Amino acid sequence: MARYDFGAGIGDYVVTPSDGLWSVGAGAVITFYDAAEDGTQYTDLLDATGAPTSQITADEFGALPQFQGPDGVTGMWADAGGQRRAFIEAHSITAGDATGGSVQDWLNVRAFGAEGDNFADDTAAIQAALFACPMGGIVYLPAGAYRTSAPLTIPPAVTLMGTHTNLMTVVGLTDPPCYIRPLPGFAGAAVIQLLDQIDGEYATISAEHRILNVMIDGSDLTTPGIDGIQAKGNVQNVGLRDVTIRRVTGAGVNTQFQGGFYPYSWRLHRVMVDNVGWHGFAVQVMTDITMIDCQAIGCGADGFSIDNAANSQMIGCRAEWNVGNGIHITGDWATGTGSGGILIGDCSTDRNDKNGVLVDAVGSPPIQIDNLLTRRDGRNNGAGGGEYAGLACDGAELPVIVGMVTCYPGVDDNGTQANSPQFGVRVSDSAYVSVAGGFLHAAAAGWSDGGGNTVVRRGLNIAERTGPTNAPVDAFAPPTDVAGNLDVGGYLAVASGQSGGVWNIWDGSPKALNIGSAGGGIAIAEGANARMGVATLAAGTRVVANTSVTANTRVATFRQAAGGTLGHLSTTKVAGTSFTINSSSATDTSVVAWVLYEPA
Repeated sequence: MARYDFGAGIGDYVVTPSDGLWSVGAGAVITFYDAAEDGTQYTDLLDATGAPTSQITADEFGALPQFQGPDGVTGMWADAGGQRRAFIEAHSITAGDATGGSVQDWLNVRAFGAEGDNFADDTAAIQAALFACPMGGIVYLPAGAYRTSAPLTIPPAVTLMGTHTNLMTVVGLTDPPCYIRPLPGFAGAAVIQLLDQIDGEYATISAEHRILNVMIDGSDLTTPGIDGIQAKGNVQNVGLRDVTIRRVTGAGVNTQFQGGFYPYSWRLHRVMVDNVGWHGFAVQVMTDITMIDCQAIGCGADGFSIDNAANSQMIGCRAEWNVGNGIHITGDWATGTGSGGILIGDCSTDRNDKNGVLVDAVGSPPIQIDNLLTRRDGRNNGAGGGEYAGLACDGAELPVIVGMVTCYPGVDDNGTQANSPQFGVRVSDSAYVSVAGGFLHAAAAGWSDGGGNTVVRRGLNIAERTGPTNAPVDAFAPPTDVAGNLDVGGYLAVASGQSGGVWNIWDGSPKALNIGSAGGGIAIAEGANARMGVATLAAGTRVVANTSVTANTRVATFRQAAGGTLGHLSTTKVAGTSFTINSSSATDTSVVAWVLYEPA
């Protein structure tokens, strides 16, 4: 039989009551039994060095170090001297190979010599654990600060997992020691590198890497251009979850071309990139990438630089205080059948130095943007202006389809610097941009057409404001007013319609106004001072009081019902007062219908 590994897992912590609260049981002494109560104690244990022991002592963080249980035992009841015991399971499985040994699928870097003391160089120890881990296994980083001097490479289908990820540095909050911190003399392109099959000399395609609960702190880096996580070439189906990368000198996450291939089909969930030297997320030709609840803040270039990401999604992502654009959709998105656009949904931007979102990509697939919230972008180094906008399309050759977008201006958090952005939405030199609705408040104009566009579709439900937020100037259009001409290239089909203003038909054809259905007609209201009515002649004449009559009014008369001796009908007018219907027969008593027309 074989011994199995225990401890060093994310759930292998001792907690004890302290002043009515629970805290980690640093230095607690643990014994092990074969039952939840009473039972027989296991004393045939081996510590991490292989030395026999009958008990295990928790480290200063309350975590159980790695150890081996008795021969053939896969689960034990742990007793820390409290009222109850806890069941603990082994982290290794039987390999079934010719040697009869076991393959560890949960490897603790401490067992490979990593210190995590914020001083010792742990590169070799962590890398040894990664190389030793089988596909599908986990390399575990217990709480600590792990210093590295060279890139760590994760083999295919191996997971690197830590205990905790801080999203941001908060004043007054001491970070838990749970991160990889490169040394000042770090040499290499990235803190973590994912290699393709050729460079990694792997027996299989490079795919299915996982990084979970890992924080990279590059505060001590001095060499420029060092990325947090970098992948080149055919590196597929990578998953990042609860990952934070801060203060590296290059990009936070950087995917690049190599050997005719790009990385493919990654999934990023809750990835924070904080104050890095270049783009927060630099994505180059990444098909099928999904980014959910990712954030780029304070980065030295764009927050998200997306250079062709066919068939991809950004959902609930945020870009704030970046030196470039918040989200930049750029590059050649191609025109072939394998091309595709990206869906950007429920995302937000705030106080980016350039545009909140900039689209300047070429190609033919549509870019779809829905429920975009932009705020205080176009900072422009504090000066505002610069023709920056919450959403800008500048030289976009592919279709840009926008559902709902809002823009809200503002200044820095301390109340200084200029109010920005200059525009809410600005469209220039673009092929097709359609914005269905929104509320656009900006320093100079909510909506701006920079010219050079082929087709721009502005929806009916877009409201505008200008000026500061405490004294805005409204430029609200009525509900169905487009604040300009509405040009419809085809038929405008509506179930019913009403108008409170004058209709003009500029078509010069004989049938400029057509009623195309049999039985259709024109109805004009009758009544006092109306434009249509009836009058009964008396002794061949009738005066009709009507103040709508002008000197140019054309009065059309039609005999509605004959009466008396019929004569020829004629009219005379008194402008603003009345018109008179006369018959050439003094005994004509007909009922006469009349309609008033005005010349255009």
